Amino acid sequence: MTASLPPSAAAPSRGAARVLLPRPEGRGGALARLLQEQGLHVEQHPVVELRLHHDAPMREAVSALAAGQWEHLVLTSPRTVEALAAVPSPLPEGTGTADAGPMLQETGSAEHQPGVLRIPASVTVTVVGEGTASALRACGREPDRVAGGSGQALVEQFPPAPDTGARVLFPASAAAAGTVPDGLAAKGYALTRVTAYTPHPLPLPPQVAHDLRTGVYRVVVLTSSMIARILAEQGVHPSTRVVTIGDPSTAAARAAGLTVHHQARTATDRGLADAVRAALSDPSDPSDSVHQETPMTSDPTAPRTPRQQAPDAAVGGPVPIVRPRRLRTTGAMRSLVREHTLRPADLVLPMFVREGITEDQPISSMPGVLQHTEDSLVRAATEATERGVGGLMLFGVPKYKDAVGSGATDPDGVLNRALARLSRELGDATVIMADLCLDEFTDHGHCGVLDAEGRVDNDATLGRYREMALAQAEAGAHLLGPSGMMDGQIAAIREALDAAGHLDVGLYAYTAKYASAFFGPFRDAVGSSLSGDRRTYQQDPANGREALRELELDVAEGADLVMVKPGLPYLDVLAEVAAASPVPVGAYQVSGEYAMVEAAAANGWIDRDKVILESLLAFRRAGATTVLTYWASEVAGWYRDGLPAHLREFL
Repeated sequence: MTASLPPSAAAPSRGAARVLLPRPEGRGGALARLLQEQGLHVEQHPVVELRLHHDAPMREAVSALAAGQWEHLVLTSPRTVEALAAVPSPLPEGTGTADAGPMLQETGSAEHQPGVLRIPASVTVTVVGEGTASALRACGREPDRVAGGSGQALVEQFPPAPDTGARVLFPASAAAAGTVPDGLAAKGYALTRVTAYTPHPLPLPPQVAHDLRTGVYRVVVLTSSMIARILAEQGVHPSTRVVTIGDPSTAAARAAGLTVHHQARTATDRGLADAVRAALSDPSDPSDSVHQETPMTSDPTAPRTPRQQAPDAAVGGPVPIVRPRRLRTTGAMRSLVREHTLRPADLVLPMFVREGITEDQPISSMPGVLQHTEDSLVRAATEATERGVGGLMLFGVPKYKDAVGSGATDPDGVLNRALARLSRELGDATVIMADLCLDEFTDHGHCGVLDAEGRVDNDATLGRYREMALAQAEAGAHLLGPSGMMDGQIAAIREALDAAGHLDVGLYAYTAKYASAFFGPFRDAVGSSLSGDRRTYQQDPANGREALRELELDVAEGADLVMVKPGLPYLDVLAEVAAASPVPVGAYQVSGEYAMVEAAAANGWIDRDKVILESLLAFRRAGATTVLTYWASEVAGWYRDGLPAHLREFL
């Protein structure tokens, strides 16, 4: 949605130059007014939504700050101040309201307004830029140090750490670079980083994106590295003059292929307004080197800095200052800076054991995956364990079913019998996990028992889950995986386990399990009897925020690990859950994902092995600690035996 200017702002004159101001949602009013005072036609379009974190790590950090547990507080943006102030802080024992209290004292407005930010006087507060300093002052605290408009400038202001008093709290964006934490760590400071907010990109309206690509806008203003990358992806016409707020946004814009014309002298609204005016009045072509609103040297023969160097005419454009490609030059270099890797222990192998068969049965929709006999299950589980997988998730396929899933709680049922067998054979050599759900055992195929009207009865199902949990724990499972998506299931199961003395049996909660079409082949694997769908208890694929609510409930009820299922189509959800979760997070690469890769590979359309490893790395990059995948044993074997040459890039 396009943000409107205040009614008091003067209307632009006819033919006024159009300026695109892509600020975070709800920001940019002061800069817009300054630009309109220059007679410019300003259009504000939010391209970033900032989601403040009120999670446990942020609350704990605010409480510790109020108690004076850090000697230094580092703030790098006004948004960080807002995020910090929005989290309530309890009063330390023995203090009055004059000493500590809520980090933000609300003013009574329905919207978030600056209030009083209470930070102990013993804490030295260092901020980046006048914008952050102003936000802090608006909350009642004067910064002790104001650094120039970059994290590097802040690091340079810090002296080497003393022997005592070197603890630093650094609340920051989830997308913040490592300049500040790395720089302060190098000086000997003990820095605690906590995520204060997460930026999420928003699409530009189609007409605005078209105008940006076709040169309708005379100037576009970039106030962060993320905004620079978003606008570059949309496409910026070469005639549009690009103005940036500081070195990081300039570097990001150039790395994304944009030509930066002017950089603000100070990282403030006034500094940006001056840079826009200079960009419009400068007759030079935008392809010239970037200009910064700083005094020029009085000696025209003095050496020019890299930023002032004129481009080589033979190149036909500015020479890049930042070259990220340097870190991609060789396989060894890429391996050196690789952010995420795979280990066999990160992988969990789902396995199916079927009652009443004497030989393995292939699953036609999942090539390479089998319904096992008990004997073949033990052989395959032993092989996977020797290869180093992190765990095994077991599903039972019973011969007989009924309305309440009696086989799920029968100690001699196929699942419990197989769990006991694996427990005897493998002991603690791997983590034995059990799917805790009734769907494989009910003749109607639902994950719970039905009421008289054929609906899944949530609370009656919890009773069956308690019984199932006890049967699985007594059979020897280390972790139980409640996957039925019943309200209160984690609390009910935890209570039953603890009451029976199974204090060490953990719960791997299927926290965000969606009513997905990607589950199709799995239903072949377990011989599902389902008629209809599970949309009244599994999550709607259109919803993301709901997963965070389920996460909060599961953790509060006693979940030891949490899971997102399916995997690749829900990486956005996985990343959100991983960012907010205080417990380890897993993802399930489900049967439909597996089947699609195998089918495409069988047709020669993709490189199967590379796609498998790339997809597993995607889960790790999004925040998964563990990944349930039908390729777990195979991939673990690759790593144990040494990856072949064409896969070495995944080491």
